[in-house]
Amino acid sequence: MRIILVLLAVSGIPRVLVGQRWERQVQERVQRTIAAVGTSPGLPVVRRSGMLNTDEAASFQTTLAQHTPYAIIAVCDDDCSRLQLTLLSPSGSDIAKERNSESLPILHFTAETTAVYGIRVVMEGCRWNPCWYAVAVVPLRKNPS
Repeated sequence: MRIILVLLAVSGIPRVLVGQRWERQVQERVQRTIAAVGTSPGLPVVRRSGMLNTDEAASFQTTLAQHTPYAIIAVCDDDCSRLQLTLLSPSGSDIAKERNSESLPILHFTAETTAVYGIRVVMEGCRWNPCWYAVAVVPLRKNPS
């Protein structure tokens, strides 16, 4: 019995290490994308990450400031083949949806009023479940008027 428990414990170690690898991969990808779009100094970047199986979704809410332009970015790991990103109004209806960019959907949005908006990410395609994803809500530099 003790040998079986040891074998089970040892067999779980590689899965943890593999999971860390994929999580690190999406964190690096989202960081590179944030650097590429540029951020507005002084405003926080909101980040979320996790794992999803094919056709599963994750949602979270964040406050977007009035008249601030945002890039909402989603990335996923090498096993992901399609990721959908949706921005929801404070009342819960779809404002914008990006599903045409495979594994790097980006939405651009400027809030008319400061309010709590929803973000939903759907793993539409994952070759080996689960797949890791990361989402960032990035306040952009305002264009000088």
